[in-house]
Amino acid sequence: MARSRNTALLVTAAVVVGIAGLSLWWRPAWVGLGQGGNGAADPAEVEAPRAEARPEPAGAPVVPRSPPVPRAPVAALERPAPRPSDYVGSQACSGCHAAIAESFAKHPMGQAMDTMPGERPVEERSDGRTFTDREREYVVEERDGIVLHHERVFDTDGRLIYDQALPVRFAVGSGTRGRSYLLDQAGLLTQSPIGWYGGTGRYGLSPGYEHDRGLRFERSIGDGCLHCHAGLVEHAADGSGRYSSRVFAEAAIGCERCHGPGGEHVATMAALAPGATATDLRIVNPVDLEPRRREAVCNQCHLGGEATITRFGRGFYDFRPGDHLDDTLLVFVHDERAAAASGAKPVSQVEQMRQSRCWQGTGGTLGCISCHDPHAKPAPEEIDAFYRTKCQACHEEQPCSLPAVQRDALPAAGSCIRCHMPSQDLVDVAHTAMSDHRVPRRPDEAPPAPRGAPAGLVPFDDAAARVPPRELARARGLALASLPGTAKSTRASQEAISALVPEGVDRGDQRALVAALAGDVEALRGLGQLYASTGRMDAAAACWEGALAADPGDGETMASLARQMQRGGRLREALAMLDRLISASPSVASVHAQRGALLVALGRPDEAIAAVRASLELNPSSLPVRSFLAELLSRTNREPEAEAERATIARLKGAVAPPRRPDVEAPAAPP
Repeated sequence: MARSRNTALLVTAAVVVGIAGLSLWWRPAWVGLGQGGNGAADPAEVEAPRAEARPEPAGAPVVPRSPPVPRAPVAALERPAPRPSDYVGSQACSGCHAAIAESFAKHPMGQAMDTMPGERPVEERSDGRTFTDREREYVVEERDGIVLHHERVFDTDGRLIYDQALPVRFAVGSGTRGRSYLLDQAGLLTQSPIGWYGGTGRYGLSPGYEHDRGLRFERSIGDGCLHCHAGLVEHAADGSGRYSSRVFAEAAIGCERCHGPGGEHVATMAALAPGATATDLRIVNPVDLEPRRREAVCNQCHLGGEATITRFGRGFYDFRPGDHLDDTLLVFVHDERAAAASGAKPVSQVEQMRQSRCWQGTGGTLGCISCHDPHAKPAPEEIDAFYRTKCQACHEEQPCSLPAVQRDALPAAGSCIRCHMPSQDLVDVAHTAMSDHRVPRRPDEAPPAPRGAPAGLVPFDDAAARVPPRELARARGLALASLPGTAKSTRASQEAISALVPEGVDRGDQRALVAALAGDVEALRGLGQLYASTGRMDAAAACWEGALAADPGDGETMASLARQMQRGGRLREALAMLDRLISASPSVASVHAQRGALLVALGRPDEAIAAVRASLELNPSSLPVRSFLAELLSRTNREPEAEAERATIARLKGAVAPPRRPDVEAPAAPP
């Protein structure tokens, strides 16, 4: 599994109606990768130029040539043993730790996930539940205890073209900075384009949607997104990759995310005689851990990085307090020293803190809980005094050198953090700000002058010294593959391929390659996309087939294989693969559209029309699919229906975002 700044979609595609007939073009689904490429061969497979053969002199002895020695097969990675999972839930902790549990329930971590409409409608302070983005209007409505998110488009006459309303089930985020919203579509979670921003008290497009309007309600959300907001997910028992009907065993972040599964602890304490004490509480207290392991508890969520890759056989929820972070997750960042020297200012709090003199001056012993109370958040009126106390714990002998009059003047007003941790805008999350954890000495202190671009990506915190070389290379390959520019660069693609192919494997032997990566769905899927981006479709298909054998429910791989089958003229096989994909992921509009194109090629136009209509029910905004449908209707002598589609296309092309129309009733406020 991979998590990167470039959010992955389950499937993204566009339908193109060609002049000579109907056809479909796919843009593949894997993070940051696209099909096409320049067809360049793998440098490792290009033979060096051979010297011109020279005749042997007459009478020279014939030296028999030795047969080639076959390479020994490279074994697949061994899957690690499952992690301890005797979770009991935070409710089991509250009986003995009632005060801490009550306090933590009000902390942003304790409110990081909620059901909708929920018991904490933080959006009530919003000054509007409707906003527009170009020609599209978005509306939040609550009806009969269900929260609906609408996307509406009107023509120039103010007539409604379409109103798509979908129920949202979960809110992600405490509301301190904002919230995103999730739809549950038969055990598959997707994100709504509507977000809420606490700083402005307004609804707006969720981060990322302003750059890609094609995401709409289909942005796939998995463990890589959820593990920093949800205490514990619950997958369906059938191995399909879907979530269970309740989705979360514990919705918000709970006690066990920082202290570890509590089953043994609860059993140990319950078995104690009255007044007795235990020497081993069978639970982790992060305070007692050495700094690197202590910080890993926080870093599992607060270390952003450029890409986060799970170790082979591990998932995002497999980290346990007391581990090194890289026992489960390899986070790739720009080299800290090179980034600091270049003037680059990292986004994540962890990387910023490590640039601070506070952290460096303590030799790395200062950490998150040196300043933050993980169980409670100070009230707004207490924040300045709370953090002043934290600062003075280290600076009592060397207090602020400014005169008291200056310290107490606005805007600082005696606050350490207002001067030394000013708020900064976040580049990749609109409308939000975060305190500068570099803790500059002066509030207007700029980063060092740039001296060149930061160095390449490296695993965080010297993980390379602890992780076996093969796993390190695998993670690096997946990290490189997740970067948006890799597919556009032959050199970058080849670098990622070289990292993902295990050392000792003959790259020309597809069977040996797939065997060496057996069970490694992420590596096989990623390698397949990399090969496809360089034009090596046979190698790509072999990798995808290996990935699908390991995980028959992998929708991304099904989409890639269906596309490859379609390109190769294996239309019936492609259709069967799409039917399988639709069974697993019925709510992806582009899959239904591709199915329609295949049915056209197979001479089944009526079924094709039904498939394309199903696509438009899921995404009524798609002009290419509507054009496809209009052409298909026309070719099947259903001209009135075709003309109606053409009229809708014309209205969509001319749609604008006019002022609020009096004929559209605003949604009622929640009771």
